[in-house]
This record gives sequence, structure tokens and C-alpha cells, in this order.
Amino acid sequence: MDDFHTIYGQDLAIEILKSAISKGHIPPAYLFSGPEGVGRKKTAKVFIKSILEKNQDKESTKRKIESNNHPDLLWIEPSYIVQGKSISQEKARSESISMKSPPQIRLNQIKEIIEFLGKKPFESEKSIVIIEDIERINESASNALLKTLEETNTGLFILITQRPEKLLSTIRSRCQIVPF
Repeated sequence: MDDFHTIYGQDLAIEILKSAISKGHIPPAYLFSGPEGVGRKKTAKVFIKSILEKNQDKESTKRKIESNNHPDLLWIEPSYIVQGKSISQEKARSESISMKSPPQIRLNQIKEIIEFLGKKPFESEKSIVIIEDIERINESASNALLKTLEETNTGLFILITQRPEKLLSTIRSRCQIVPF
């Protein structure tokens, strides 16, 4: 929990997360809600690091999280469909691919989450799924996510949004809200 000191101006969010860790009571889903640039993603990384590094090598865990290569972590972001294949916003930016429509969280990504959560965690007690810009989820994906949130038992979800009102109220109601 020592990396929380690197996050500034988010005392309430940090207090909520530190309390959950210290009490050993981490709910199955969080909704990190707040404007762009306030540290929601950074806080998510610090939080999951403190969960995943239990009984693990701290430096190794940190490297795996930073390189998005931890076997018990799945990071989802809105994607585009290009020639029938899903590509991330990051990849589209890095390859200078311009799109006419905005990226979305799609049903195939929720199916990927379901498959990921269907496997036993490899190094930790829980599998962790982070969904960035969750307000960009399409309707069929929303319904599938809701069903997954209702049934999750080995997973932890962190949904990151600027616009929580865009989500189904039933999704919001299944999450511990962490305001930023």
C-alpha cells in the first residue's frame, strides 16, 4: 500500500481503497468515476498492485502490471473494428489509423472477460479486470457485462469512467463507487 503516496488530491478515493485492503473486504466491482486526468488509471494500477503483490515478489509484480503482462490482469479499453478485427484505441493511435466512428466496448470483449474469469487465477487469489472508458460500452456488451457482474466470484472489476450516468443503473448499483 506504500505506492498510494504517489497519488495527489484524491484523499477520499485513496481512503476508500486503503480501507478495503486493510479490512480484507474488497467488493467484486468498483466504479472509478471522475474527469479525465485526475489519476483514475494510476490509482487503479496502485490498487491492483497492492492486491496482486500479496505473497509475490513486489518488483516482479510491478513490472508485470506496468507492461500489461500480469497473468491475472485483463485490461480492456474501447476498440475499433478494422477489416473485421478489433483493434485498441492505443494501437489505432500508434499506427495513425483514423476512424469515422468512436471506439466502443464490444460484446466480443465481454466474452473475452468471461473466458478470462473462467480460468483459475495463476499467481494471485483473484483475477482482475479493468475496463477503461466503460461509458463507451454498447448495448449488447452492457447486458453481457451486467450478467457477468452478477455472477462474479473469483474476479474483481474496476470500471473507469468520466460519465457514470451513461451506464445502466443496474451496472452502477453493483459497484462500489470511488469518486475522483
